[in-house]
Amino acid sequence: MAEKENSLGLDALAGESHKGGDDAAALPVRLDRYSRAHHRALDMADYAKSRGYVKESRGLSKCGHYLLFRNYFQVDKVRLHAADFCRRHLLCPLCAIRRGTKLLQAYMERLKVIQESTPGLHAYLVTVTIKNGPELAERYNHYRRAMARMTQARRSYLRGKGPHCEIAKAVGFVGSGEFKRGKNSGLWHPHGHMVWLCHVAPDAVKLSTEWHALTGDSFIVDVRPFINQEDVLSGFLEVFKYAVKFSDLPLEDNWRGYEVLKGRRLVFSGGAFHGLEVPESLEDEPLDDQPYVELLYRFARGAGYDLHSIGAVTSSKLFYSFGNSKKLDRPLSHKKALN
Repeated sequence: MAEKENSLGLDALAGESHKGGDDAAALPVRLDRYSRAHHRALDMADYAKSRGYVKESRGLSKCGHYLLFRNYFQVDKVRLHAADFCRRHLLCPLCAIRRGTKLLQAYMERLKVIQESTPGLHAYLVTVTIKNGPELAERYNHYRRAMARMTQARRSYLRGKGPHCEIAKAVGFVGSGEFKRGKNSGLWHPHGHMVWLCHVAPDAVKLSTEWHALTGDSFIVDVRPFINQEDVLSGFLEVFKYAVKFSDLPLEDNWRGYEVLKGRRLVFSGGAFHGLEVPESLEDEPLDDQPYVELLYRFARGAGYDLHSIGAVTSSKLFYSFGNSKKLDRPLSHKKALN
């Protein structure tokens, strides 16, 4: 099966997260991003069907076939109010984008709270890698065991039951695992991205030595300080792009990643970040005190999203409509509109 070029990756999540991403003027770009994501999901649906996975294929095909937005015109914001999500974010780029956005928003908000309550903390992007290998399951298990040993070493030190380790410098941390194939070797390349909040900078040389002792075969690490708020956002994007990156793999490798990693814990946290609850909903938060116009988009393969219908609703007696749209005296029900 021929592969279509796909470059969703980090740019897709960045587009969702940067300031102004939910402005009305940004909606066309947003729809284009979702269109490319759903086209990839349809390619994956075809692949799944060819392998006999009818349930997965059906879910991917339906995911994102309509999108209902609310245009809060008085504040120039557009929020995604409803969609039919499949929630297989390791297979579906649209669900991956939305899930990554929710994670990013939640942890950025927690970061502000932590920094306000604990002055003097600095953020660092810490990356650890695992030696490449031919079997994804084996390499994943190797990576997870090493990460578990690292976090356990931190707990032991903080309880006075073990030697100092570099991750013990982190007042809080959050990270994720990422898995791809090497371009030249064809081997699976596991690595983990983490954001550490520390008073004292992590020592990359010491961390490399510790990581080699934990893994037995891997020592390449990277520590980068965040200079400004833009760096902080970029660091969190690195952490939460893990699921979106699967869409950059060939379909066969993407499917293999899903088979091995579905249901696995790919995001982890500790310290001041521990216990953060991320909303399960993939839709945007509404602006309850603002009047809005409902915009219903349908997807057509090969074409993308087209505006299907426009409704009007108010928070009081205000009525609003535009263009040649049909005037409604009540909110547009997306369920009725789809019938």
